[in-house]
Amino acid sequence: MTLDSLRCFCAVVDSGSFRAAAERVHRSQPAVSQQIKALERETGHVLLERATCKLTPSGAALYTRASRLLADADALSRELRDFDESRVRELRLGTSDTTALYVLPPIVRQFARALPQTRLVIVNRPTEAVADQVARGDLDLGIVTLPVRRAELEEQELFKQNLALVVPKQSPIAKRRSVILADLKDESFLLLDEHTRTGMLLREHFREQGFDPQIVLDSGSFEVIKRYVAEGIGISFLPRNVISGSDRQLALVNVSGLPQVTIGVIRRRGAYRTFAEKAFCDLLR
Repeated sequence: MTLDSLRCFCAVVDSGSFRAAAERVHRSQPAVSQQIKALERETGHVLLERATCKLTPSGAALYTRASRLLADADALSRELRDFDESRVRELRLGTSDTTALYVLPPIVRQFARALPQTRLVIVNRPTEAVADQVARGDLDLGIVTLPVRRAELEEQELFKQNLALVVPKQSPIAKRRSVILADLKDESFLLLDEHTRTGMLLREHFREQGFDPQIVLDSGSFEVIKRYVAEGIGISFLPRNVISGSDRQLALVNVSGLPQVTIGVIRRRGAYRTFAEKAFCDLLR
């Protein structure tokens, strides 16, 4: 049983197919298949259902242990590389498009100046996908919407985002200092997708308040929603910090009682923290 065979096995499970796993581990498909067969001969158990790539009970037990082992091995490799001053270091960060666009630019600029020899890799994914990749050790850090509540991850709050009503500048609502949800019962809404944390939070708040918005469009993109609001297609709720001076066609209106969105950093519990990771986290605070 080798790290290579375990890596191939976990890649098949994570990707759902031998072909995708082969691309992920940079092997041929027959080579990956041979690694799985070798593991099954060595363990004496069938680990995967070949037609579906679903785990058998024995395979599930191996996958749980193998995932931890591979993450520890990768962390050890990174720890040792951290002592080599001649190598170009790498920090792998997962976050949403919105955070990458509106929160990280000044942080990344400072980081690049402070550690020019460190390559920063930013992977844009939703919170749950980022959490999965951090837990597997594929990413060093995630900047996501909290809470995540996963035993294998540590989380630390960074800041809270305030939500506001976003309307076209020419809308009569734009002239008002504040409104309540009941004032908006006849409006058309462009809402963040319910698969996003902010979209889920808003819908929970609406249910608690007994408010049933007329939703004409769902989107996972703040930029799409901003553009469509500017076109007069509807109104929306967005974090205040995503509306900038360049959004001249939009206006923000206060709505009392809206929930706050908590943004924080997640990392794999017990994983080695490189110098680059510590430096980036210091800049985030």
